[in-house]
Amino acid sequence: MWQNYFKLIRLKPGRVITHLYGEIDFSRDNLSLEVLKKLYESDFPYLEITPLGKTKIYGIPEKEVNLTNCEVIEIKVKRK
Repeated sequence: MWQNYFKLIRLKPGRVITHLYGEIDFSRDNLSLEVLKKLYESDFPYLEITPLGKTKIYGIPEKEVNLTNCEVIEIKVKRK
């Protein structure tokens, strides 16, 4: 399922005419990751890569946040 790796934004799933591959039906589950990767790399405005997609396709590890050594800072706001 390509939806685990890419997210469709500002567009409802359905048929779209693309400049690289012509008509693509984004409501289908079996779209090629290579086609979607090339669309994404060509700045296709309706695709956004997910963190899982960055990891699986480009090998970029997800950032882990370590909260064990954090300090709590209290911010006081003066009110008139």
